[in-house]
Amino acid sequence: MAVEYWWSRGIGRTIGGMALEYRILGPLEVIRDGEPVAITAAKERAVLLCLLLSEGQPVSPGRLIDAVWGEKPPVTAPKLVQLYVSHLRRWLGPSAIATSPAGYRIQIATEALDSAAFSALVVVGQNMLARGSESRALAIFDDALALWRGAEVEGGATPDAFSVEARRLEAARVECLEERLALLVRLGEHERALPELTVLCAGEPLRERARGLLMLALYRSGRQSEALASFRELSKALREELGLEPSEELRALEASILRHDPELAAAPQGRTRAAAALPIPTTELVGRSNERRVLRRLIERTEIRLISLVGAGGSGKTRLALALASDLAESFSDGVVLVELAAVRDPDAVVPAIAKALAVPESHAGSPIEAIAAATRGRELLLVLDNFEQVASAATNLVRLLEASSRLTMLVTSRRVLHVSGEHVFPVEPLPEDDAFALFVARASALDVTVTILPPEVAAIRTICRRLDGLPLAIELAAAQTRLLRPRQLAERLDAALTVLVGGPRDLPARQQTLRDTLNWSVGLLDPEERSTLGDLSVFAGGWSLAAAEEVVGADLHRLGALVDHSLLRHVFDGDEPRFEMLETIREFASERLDERRATLERAHADHFVRVVETCELAGPEQPHALQRIDRDRGNLQLALAYAAASPDVTLELRLVGALWRFWWLRGELVEGLTRLEHALERSDSPGGQLVAQVCRGAAGIAWNLGQAALAHDLAQRGLQEATASGDLVVAMACHTVLGLLARDDYAFDQARDHFRQSGAIATELERPRDVATAKLNLGSVAFASEDYVTAQSLWEDVLGYNRAEAIDEGVALCLLNLGLIAYRQERLDAAHALFSEAERLFSGLGFREHQAHALQGMAAVNPAVGGAAEHAARLLGQAARMLEATGSGQSTFDTSLAEAAEAHARAQLGDAAFAEAFATGKETTNVDSHHNAG
Repeated sequence: MAVEYWWSRGIGRTIGGMALEYRILGPLEVIRDGEPVAITAAKERAVLLCLLLSEGQPVSPGRLIDAVWGEKPPVTAPKLVQLYVSHLRRWLGPSAIATSPAGYRIQIATEALDSAAFSALVVVGQNMLARGSESRALAIFDDALALWRGAEVEGGATPDAFSVEARRLEAARVECLEERLALLVRLGEHERALPELTVLCAGEPLRERARGLLMLALYRSGRQSEALASFRELSKALREELGLEPSEELRALEASILRHDPELAAAPQGRTRAAAALPIPTTELVGRSNERRVLRRLIERTEIRLISLVGAGGSGKTRLALALASDLAESFSDGVVLVELAAVRDPDAVVPAIAKALAVPESHAGSPIEAIAAATRGRELLLVLDNFEQVASAATNLVRLLEASSRLTMLVTSRRVLHVSGEHVFPVEPLPEDDAFALFVARASALDVTVTILPPEVAAIRTICRRLDGLPLAIELAAAQTRLLRPRQLAERLDAALTVLVGGPRDLPARQQTLRDTLNWSVGLLDPEERSTLGDLSVFAGGWSLAAAEEVVGADLHRLGALVDHSLLRHVFDGDEPRFEMLETIREFASERLDERRATLERAHADHFVRVVETCELAGPEQPHALQRIDRDRGNLQLALAYAAASPDVTLELRLVGALWRFWWLRGELVEGLTRLEHALERSDSPGGQLVAQVCRGAAGIAWNLGQAALAHDLAQRGLQEATASGDLVVAMACHTVLGLLARDDYAFDQARDHFRQSGAIATELERPRDVATAKLNLGSVAFASEDYVTAQSLWEDVLGYNRAEAIDEGVALCLLNLGLIAYRQERLDAAHALFSEAERLFSGLGFREHQAHALQGMAAVNPAVGGAAEHAARLLGQAARMLEATGSGQSTFDTSLAEAAEAHARAQLGDAAFAEAFATGKETTNVDSHHNAG
């Protein structure tokens, strides 16, 4: 079946964490992350349709069985329903369909479906009609009908429930279409309505209202005989099919046509257009289609009459407002009026400016607001007020005008929120990278139509767009520099973006000729305290928490809120935590105002983030949360690391790198980690105490991971000496672990066991069960290396049980990886595949790329035994190679025979050329489907 008008849509809608669209079209098509995925199986389509029709209510397995098979389901139907739901979750995301005691429930808001959006628009259109807003009602009915993509049912057997719903929606569609056509005829646009009326009457030959509209439209078009013939056609059909005569209203219309009743003449359209015309932009608006669609929906809501487009200077508010006004010009009976306020500085001059734009004559009889209210009363008008930020105190007058004119709607652009009753704020964000790229190319090409963007320059342009935060004005100013510089040269100069980005088009306002002028205009609207706070906040990079702002710069919530209102900060939520961000171009500008406070704030910033990372538990159940917390503040930590490395206080650097070494290890950023750890050690005295011991411990572990055995040995020995001298048993335990790993790699198994047993003894003494488990894990690795698989398996299964009980994903994944290796060696290949697959999933979730790569190698090695294609194995090896290269990991940290065996088999199956191609594909692809086995 195909019911094309049931499809989810809407800005920001997600199911299972992925943006989706449903298009039910023969083979159901799911748009997942912009890419279509066809669901061709009829049974899965039927299950999904049944869930969608439930509008979020649970559907029992019995109802799903009835929907799929009707009265004669197979015995295996309950199991098959489970299978179909599993398939749908795989396509839509694991959380798209929830299971409850009452059955299955689709996790999608009803309003996200176009069927619901259609019904809501019809109600809004009817309300507009009741208010006498015929033009807006017509536009809304157009929008509602635009949601339909085709016939409601196209071939094939259709379950009864789907047929009933299809007929209901089809009836609603025809009623909406009929209402729209009636409006066209009433507004004097009968010739525009004629083709659709003809088609409607052909498909619905007994529908009397549609027939009456067709007769009237034909008559008004000078086709009286055809109008009368249409009446006779209906009369005949009614008598033959239903034994009825046309209604009294229709017979009266026929009589009026016969006598040429003057009342049938088309009424004048009566749309008094406002005198002010919208300026026509000389360049194409790039992007913003989603924003325009959402804003149209907002303006169509009768209760919303004041919308503020709020964004940073240069974010494209005016262009978006003009495009939206052009979209809506025909929707307002009295048109659209633009009030340009960029040159207005006095809030008292705003009302006279509005009056002038509306051509309201000056009057001494009352106030200007009363004169405007009298002139606009009863008029259906969209008023666009551009650049309101410098006269924001006049916003209360806008509310007074809206209260006096019930059919007036206002669209305001401003760099700051107005904070008045009835205001609906729509943030105008920077462009997404693809749109920013398209804007740069369009503007650069306009400067010289003979110039083409070369493939090697694409990356440079994308770098420029990211560096400029996707800010349209900044991108246009950057594109203007391509008259003199190629994109790569321009990208290299953007560290001083405010100096480079000058020379905008001469027809732009002076404040937009350079990026600095734009920012000066915005900052000039702040009070002195707000300006000072903005400069102080530039000490952060990449975002910060409320607590960080309070501690580092002393900014309170009131001042942060004021800067958000002025679009100089962005407010976001990361989970439940409020965070603030500053565009990099604004940060560069604000940083120039730090002056004598810079050194004090940079030290306070470094101290704060040292304390943050020291409180992050990077081992144990809290590890995922800790990793996310550090990831959020990467930009700030880079600043803190640079400050600490240059600070004469080496203790600050030792504390920071000592707290971060495990993060670098888990994230596979081994080269950077070792470099920073060694830098801190080079600056420290010996003996250096606990801090130096902690840094040696981290550096030794990372050096071992990188395959630098000699360096790792020296660092571990130094760490052990420092730890022993300072009484730090935890660091001593860790150094024994590194020394044990080095001995194991040298096949000195007795020495390795001795170190691991010492680690375990210290862990037992300190009552640290997780470290006891780690010692057992490492003793298992010695048993494995000496081919004592029974002992290794016993130890690793014991450790696996502990980690599962404690919900330590890293420990679970490491055990699974090792147990997979045993299963591989014992030729239990199905079991090995399952173990490697689960390990890969867990490592991926943690972002532990080094061991994720090892799990991928294991999956590639067992791929032939589970029916996988050799090409898929080659792609997995390519993906693993990319991860290991990115981390700089040494192959000695895991079993190299896995990759070697997988490569040998894949090469034998594919040949060298095909293997190389598949391997390269995997290496270039961000995410190979590692869990796909079918050839």
